[in-house]
This record gives sequence, structure tokens and C-alpha cells, in this order.
Amino acid sequence: MFGYDLGIDLGTSSIVISVPDKGVVVDEPAYVAYDTETEKILYAGRRAYYLQGREPKGVEVAQPIQYGAISNYSLAQQMVKFFITKVIKKSVFRPRVVACVPALATDVEKRTLISVIVTAGARSVCLVEEPLCAAFGAGIDPIHPSGVFVIDIGGGTTDMAVVSQGSMSQTETVKIAGNDFDEAIMRFMREKYEILIGIRTAEEIKKAIGCAVPRDEEIKMVAKGRSLEGGMPKVVEVSSNDICHCLKPLLNELTAAAEVMFERTSPQLVADITSSEVLLTGGSAELYGMDKLFAEALGLEVRVVPHPNLCAAKGASIALSKMHILDNYGYRFQNKDDVRIR
Repeated sequence: MFGYDLGIDLGTSSIVISVPDKGVVVDEPAYVAYDTETEKILYAGRRAYYLQGREPKGVEVAQPIQYGAISNYSLAQQMVKFFITKVIKKSVFRPRVVACVPALATDVEKRTLISVIVTAGARSVCLVEEPLCAAFGAGIDPIHPSGVFVIDIGGGTTDMAVVSQGSMSQTETVKIAGNDFDEAIMRFMREKYEILIGIRTAEEIKKAIGCAVPRDEEIKMVAKGRSLEGGMPKVVEVSSNDICHCLKPLLNELTAAAEVMFERTSPQLVADITSSEVLLTGGSAELYGMDKLFAEALGLEVRVVPHPNLCAAKGASIALSKMHILDNYGYRFQNKDDVRIR
């Protein structure tokens, strides 16, 4: 084999890499643990993720990507290089990469992302908007002219788009997603139960009993943390209805943004969407009742695609074989000369 082409979904919460004809080969949290003096990464991925909140002296855990954009160039470059090397191993051939980018990313954010990936070891990079990749990964044929509404709910952003014939007719990025859900749960626990919990505990609560609509049967779980008053260990019982209530304002903003999308979409595309279904992708789409929430808000059938967290990366690898179509819409591979890498 003379090298690799890679599809990369470099998200706020996770990095997923897929290879054409092989599928997903990397699915790791987008976290790094690094030495605070040298800023060299010690661990990346799952090991760094579980170290958060438990860091020894001289070590910090960070997410180099925030809201879909590079927040720390050096750490992001080291993290991407670590995972690309993990895939291509000792191959002397530098891979071409199709990478996902938020739908409304600025030119500066795009150039920085290309710079990071090329510096990390790629030969050239083509950026494709996340909801378009998610549509490809969900099985939507890019040649098909009918409109499809895709909502990609990730860790840092929620990208919405109406996709038709390999391009996006309407698009929107909302900076509300899984990480905001976690922070809302932490805030709720502090205000109602006077207990301080860590981000990992908040995420466990979200996954175990979190819901976008009230469950038919309320469930409860025990949460452990530190008392707000005395600072001593404290254990409380929290219910699924509590979590549903605390997430409601954020979820209402997402459904409102989806409704506005329809107001901007042409009548013919709206008719196409009405006769099909809305697709939910992204890791946070797995929150209980998310499909029912959007179905009630939009009055349409809504479906969470299988393995929604892997959808964008799979679509990025599919885009590699569809470049003859995407080329018509201005998608190009770029190298270090095109972005003037430092």
C-alpha cells in the first residue's frame, strides 16, 4: 500500500479518524495531558480524558479544540500528530486528509485548522462542513437532488444544514452542545443540592439519566461530590426529571434555531424534507428523547442515525471518493503553501 487517505472529525470532545475501505480506526476523546513547563504532551485521548480532575503536580489536562476551533495551536498539532502516526505508523507517505469543520467557521479558523493538520503530518487537507460530512456518513447520496435536513449535535457546537445534491442550501451553527449540557448539570447540582461535582460526574449523570423529554418512568441515580458549605464529601440522589428540567432552556434554543432554518429554506426543499425525515447525528444526539424533542418542535419525523458520533468521520472518508462532485462547489485540497504555515 502506497499511503493513506484519511477522514478526520476533529471535534471539541472527540477525534475520530476513518480510512476508506477500512472504516473507523480511531475514536478517542480529544484531550491531552501535558507538562506545564515544556508544554509537551504526555498522554492523548482516553488516558488524558480520565486524568482530568485528577492531575498530579506539573501536569494539566486540556481540550485543544473549543467550539470546533483551535484554542491551543501547539497542543492541537501534537495531538493530531499522535493520532495520525497511530494510523499510518511508519509509512513514509504523507496522507491526504478530508477534515470536518463547523458550518460557519471563519477563514482564520479554517486556515489554522489546515495548518495544524499539515504540520501534524498530512500532505494536503480539504475542509468539508460537518453537517455535509454527517449527511454522507448517514447514507445520503451526494448526487441526489432532494433536500435533506441534518442536525449534528456534537460536544462544542450544533451544526444544522439543508443538504441538496452534494452542497448546503442553508446552514447554521449554534454554540450549544454536549459540553454545555455538562456545565448546566454542574450548575444545577450546585444551586439545588449545594454540592460541587466534577465535569466527569456531570457527564456520567447526563449519559445515565439525562433526557431531552420526560421519561415514561422516572429514574434516579446517586451523585457524589463536595459539600458547598463545609467542603466535606456529600452524596445526593438526583432524578431524570431534574436533569430534563435543567437542560430545557438549552434544548429550547436548539429547537428554535431549527425552526428558523425552515423559514429561510425554499418551499421546494421544505416539501422534500416534509416527505422524508430529519437526521440527527453527533454524539449528543444519543441523549434520551432528542429525536422526540425535535419531532414535536418541527412536526416531522426525526431519526437518530446508527452510531451518530462516528457519522461525520465516515462521511469525511466518503467525501474522499466524491471529490469529483465536491470540486464543482469549490472544495479543494490545500497544502502548507496555500495557508502560509509558520
